Amino acid sequence: MFLLIDIGNTKTKWMLRDDKSIYKQGTFFTEDIDQDHFEFDEKIKKILISNVAGFEKEAILKIKLKNFSCPIEFIKPDKKYKYLLNGYQEPATLGADRWLSALSVSHDIKKPAVIVSVGTAVTIDYVSYDQKNNRHTFEGGVILPGLHLTKNTLSNDTADLKNGEGVYQMPPIDTANAIQSGFILSVLGNIKSFFELASNQLKDVVIILSGGDAELIHQHMDEDLKKYVSIKKDLVLEGLFIFAKS
Repeated sequence: MFLLIDIGNTKTKWMLRDDKSIYKQGTFFTEDIDQDHFEFDEKIKKILISNVAGFEKEAILKIKLKNFSCPIEFIKPDKKYKYLLNGYQEPATLGADRWLSALSVSHDIKKPAVIVSVGTAVTIDYVSYDQKNNRHTFEGGVILPGLHLTKNTLSNDTADLKNGEGVYQMPPIDTANAIQSGFILSVLGNIKSFFELASNQLKDVVIILSGGDAELIHQHMDEDLKKYVSIKKDLVLEGLFIFAKS
């Protein structure tokens, strides 16, 4: 039995599973990581963790997991893992969540991909595919503020832009809609740019959407782009599972 944990900036997701089935899974706010979320009767063979929320959260979790008599591994990006190469200038500085998402996609899809995670931050990454050698390469990507971070930043740092619930509107005719629409258009524009970049180099490019606001972005995509899209919500946990089995 494996315990897989994805510590995000806002939420932490976890999954208890073996080679064949998922037994339990859940989500909690990362700020509550010091509470007792992991109380299982099942015998756990290994714990694998992705953490992008800083050393303090990692240290707290190590204490909370000390009663499990099994190896605990915090996954860090490397230059290569199996069929995935890391093209980052300094491979170890790539976020563990981006590395694991790329690993999951490269494991399941034998095509080049644009991987989009829409959460506290938005990451849009390009993974190429060498069919001859059956090998993917993480080519790089961009990081943008997520929707709530965008709203909070504008509200806190700009006197006349208050944090409100907006909707997508073109053109926007009130402030909340202007912020919501600006965020969506920014993400869509970056996705399109990376899709065009990948398509100019390789054929059969797919787009993988994940994260809490994946559906929001998907519903505003042009139909000609939607046909290349799949939504996969647990890419990081799936990537951890690949490590667990090795």
